Amino acid sequence: MARSRAFGWWVAIALGALLATGCSSSGNNRSSGNGGSTAPTAGTSFAVRLPVITRPPVAGKGIDRPQPAPPLPSGYVEDEFFVSGTATSFTAGKTPDNGFWTATTGATAKYRTRVIVRRPPANKFSGTVIVEWFNVSAVEADPDWAYLSQEIGREGDAYIGVSAQAQGVEGGKTILNVNVNQKTASSLGESADKSGLKHIDPARYGTLVHPGDAYSYDIFSQVGKAAAASPGLLLGGLQPKKVLAVGESQSAAFLTTYVDAVHPLDPVFDGFLIHSRGAGGAPLDGKISAGRSASITTGGLLIRTDLDVPVFMFETETDLTLLGYSHARQPDSKFVHTWEVAGTSHADAHLLQVVVGGPPHDPKVGSLLGCTAPINTGPQPEVLQAALHQFVAWASGGAPPPTGTRLQLAKPSGKEASIARDAHGNALGGVRNPLVDVPIATLTGEPPSGTTAADLAKSTGTCILFGRTIPFAHSELVSLYGTADKYVAAFRSSADQEVAAGFLLRPDADALVAYAESNRGLFT
Repeated sequence: MARSRAFGWWVAIALGALLATGCSSSGNNRSSGNGGSTAPTAGTSFAVRLPVITRPPVAGKGIDRPQPAPPLPSGYVEDEFFVSGTATSFTAGKTPDNGFWTATTGATAKYRTRVIVRRPPANKFSGTVIVEWFNVSAVEADPDWAYLSQEIGREGDAYIGVSAQAQGVEGGKTILNVNVNQKTASSLGESADKSGLKHIDPARYGTLVHPGDAYSYDIFSQVGKAAAASPGLLLGGLQPKKVLAVGESQSAAFLTTYVDAVHPLDPVFDGFLIHSRGAGGAPLDGKISAGRSASITTGGLLIRTDLDVPVFMFETETDLTLLGYSHARQPDSKFVHTWEVAGTSHADAHLLQVVVGGPPHDPKVGSLLGCTAPINTGPQPEVLQAALHQFVAWASGGAPPPTGTRLQLAKPSGKEASIARDAHGNALGGVRNPLVDVPIATLTGEPPSGTTAADLAKSTGTCILFGRTIPFAHSELVSLYGTADKYVAAFRSSADQEVAAGFLLRPDADALVAYAESNRGLFT
């Protein structure tokens, strides 16, 4: 039976947020497990190698799934493979804020890591493969699968999750020490084991080896190349038309650097969905420490504008303020596009509910983390699924996503940027949705007053990344809408408008309207 580490996923999301702020072939180059490095010949050109794909041993406990892990879409098959070969590291003499980095190759090293594949039946396959860079700030997590699995399943996309970074394989010290409530974790049937795959299940994963995060960029490239050029075993014979990269939080920081420095050397991916990045990118040597994270959060690294594949950035309120993305804003251009989404926080109730179930948009689920205030119940999953839908169409030769209004900032410059808000406390501007345009609560991505990024070091510090939900009093609801019928009618009208504008998909809009219907009792 597969081992679960679901309770640790929220730590990975939260810590990753801080970090985003702080054709030659090697077909016979299997890792020997020594992780040794050699320097390449000076002046040689770079081409992404095609890795070796093998199945893991049958021994052990089965697939160790990153979390959250919603059920597979109907008809999907889940499989796991080992990917091995020789990976290259990169350096760059100058790293200008405009993103026009000139990277050169560095040392090489042997590696063997794992990927998880979730694929539809052949007759349902859309031709699109979504490749997620697993988040590893504490234990491995797949937040974008948790947010996007419904849309992936509706469209028939294939999915590959990559253990690209060393923490997931080798374990070791995490970025921050967070006290996981072991009693609560155990009651959920979960594990907070941070020791890495090869130590969690040596029988299955003992032969894995990761030489360090400087090599993670090329490891990720090699998986993308295998999906496009050698899909037989990896994708069960499915033939991709587009291979797209996604990553959230810390993974978004690595993808930001990947786009600016590594992608131009030998393009592999047909587009990038960068979800919840902060002000800067990860360093090319892969070493992110507390001392280096401050410069990342106060930077202002742009996505280079000479690309020939689309880059779509999805930003929450928290990302602009606490994580500093307001310093890295850039205008939409031919291949760079951004949505800043009102009413959202870096992590939210949806992710916890994927783990433990319960009614949608329940702010009290944050008590699982020790959060004393109700956490954000905003529309991130619904709007992000629309973003994926628009992104795939764009990467397939269609029009860019609809242009989203930027969130209004009360203090648009300096370190203390904050979101401008209406009389009810909800954000002004941004990509809109009925939860903020026909509200029954204040939905904010900002932490409780008086808390800062330094509070992440506390055992419940991750709560500051989950925003807040502040329900309206009964008298305010009656003053705003009069009756439940008028509230639901206004909510339905707003949902229809956002579907027409391209910021919601019809199934998700209908689910939101059903949620509004469930709130009728608030008016009695």
